[in-house]
Amino acid sequence: MLSKGKSSINSAQKESASQSFLKGAAILSASMVIVKILGAVYKIVMTNLYSMFGEQYAGLGMGLFNNAYEIYIPIFTIATAGFPIAVSRLISESVSQKRYKDVQLIHKISIPFFVTMGVICFAVMFFGSFYYINVISSPYSLIPMLFLSPAILFGCLESIYRGYFEGMRNMTPTAISEIIEAAGKMVLGLIVAYSVMKIGLSNYLETGTVFGLQFKTETDAMYTLLSFSVAGAIFGIVMGSFAAFLYLFIKYKRSGSIPKEYLQNSIDARTKRETLNKLIKTAIPIGLGAFVMSLSSWIDSIVIQNVLKDMAVTNREGMLASFQGLGLEKAIPLNPTESNPITIQTVLWGYYGSCLTLMQVVTAVTQVFGTSAMPNVTSAYTRGNKTELKNSIETVLRLTMMVAFPAGLGLSVLAKPILGLLYGDPALIEVGSRVLIIMGLTTIVTSAITPICSMIQGVGKVNIPLYLYSGGIIVKVFITWSFVSVVSINIQGATAGSLVAYTLMCIVAMYLLIKYSGVMPNLLSTIVKPLGSAICCAAAAFFAHMLLENIMNGKIATILSIVVAVVVYVAALLILRTFTAAEIKFLPKGEKIAKVLEKYHLIG
Repeated sequence: MLSKGKSSINSAQKESASQSFLKGAAILSASMVIVKILGAVYKIVMTNLYSMFGEQYAGLGMGLFNNAYEIYIPIFTIATAGFPIAVSRLISESVSQKRYKDVQLIHKISIPFFVTMGVICFAVMFFGSFYYINVISSPYSLIPMLFLSPAILFGCLESIYRGYFEGMRNMTPTAISEIIEAAGKMVLGLIVAYSVMKIGLSNYLETGTVFGLQFKTETDAMYTLLSFSVAGAIFGIVMGSFAAFLYLFIKYKRSGSIPKEYLQNSIDARTKRETLNKLIKTAIPIGLGAFVMSLSSWIDSIVIQNVLKDMAVTNREGMLASFQGLGLEKAIPLNPTESNPITIQTVLWGYYGSCLTLMQVVTAVTQVFGTSAMPNVTSAYTRGNKTELKNSIETVLRLTMMVAFPAGLGLSVLAKPILGLLYGDPALIEVGSRVLIIMGLTTIVTSAITPICSMIQGVGKVNIPLYLYSGGIIVKVFITWSFVSVVSINIQGATAGSLVAYTLMCIVAMYLLIKYSGVMPNLLSTIVKPLGSAICCAAAAFFAHMLLENIMNGKIATILSIVVAVVVYVAALLILRTFTAAEIKFLPKGEKIAKVLEKYHLIG
């Protein structure tokens, strides 16, 4: 255990900022790609599973799932967002100053905090769900919400160790725990969801009841069965989170503690009171900033679903005209009752969430860059090393834009083909493609804001993101409400507010990062070159699909178009010499690749 502990400390001390960031980002990015692929497969399979059971069930099922998450995320954020980052930041700072007793103390203080917050927030979500379903007019969302609430407790327990390991610049435990969580969610969740739906439907056809419960109408019975099935899918999330916590706990006990000789040579730790105050002062603004950002999605859920339901009542014909021929009439009954309610708002929210799944794959990867950058930016800034600070900032910006630009533009130009590739519900594909065109552009700025804000916090300005998010949410809610309220636009306008708000936030955040870091990044290599390459990529995707869809199967045409776009993008990046040698070397066989590219002058 001693040698492993030494290795972790030495790694944190000796690696350069750029190397450490790239290593951490590479580990977390690889895991995040796996996690998001598993998560996307989980949601796509579940959506297609529900579409097999009848019209509108795909949208309604995912709407119930998304509603559970919308109340879960802000509560979970309150419990975990600020403190793990504060722990990571202060541990990184303490290691760079060789204050190992402080590292130990910070970890000890974090344990009772996370346990307490986990219990409190679990209770808030469990009992708050009974009220929230009335706010969004979605009574069938209650059971999924109740089943998801224990995940908050287990997530808090995970955060005890994730913040610690990340502060030590050891991203591997976080990466592995996330994969365990995602795998458990996908495998167990899908099995339980399918089993509940199949057994429950068979039970209803044979006895007219669902697990012994009597219903007034078939619609009420099927909606309740769908609610049980979504709760089963969520059961996989809870168990996956529990398994991830067990892994992190065992990992820390085996190899995570500080070696005794480091503690013996360390200066005395600060007092518990001083350390706790420092953690709280760091955590509160970070946590509030993340909470406000998650709150915007929660408010979206409330505003959008209520506006859509009101329009279904006051302008039913206009809503039906917007979705003519898509089989959504049952979701807008002429005479709604308690057992046959209006569900169009939940159905459309489910379609929106299916598009959001694609965007979140991109934003999750770029969020990793921010998580990995925080300890390195903090360390370089604390030591006053402007060269390392500039390298770290440029590396984060370049990698973020290299992912965000092509992904966002690609989602926009291939919106309908991509949804057609993944989903089988015609209504979801048609409605979702209208949403995804704008959401693709939103993906770019949403992907960029988190890493930029993480770096602002890394240079000591932990309050700034809170102010940015607070201003952004006001802009976002107003614009979203304005667009969604137009009956001919409805759910298509749900992402307009995000596009405007996050664009403004990115511009202001970049200005403040430059101002407070005292570093002016090279915008040509970090933004202009990736953007130029991404435009070539999007154009290649669009024209390739336009040519191929007329001569072959649509799904094959979409796949080939994406392959063509990727090839064009990589070629454009190389021609513009966007990569650096250090970044290439972290790829598999990167040393050999870097030598070849340097030979032909294709990397900077």
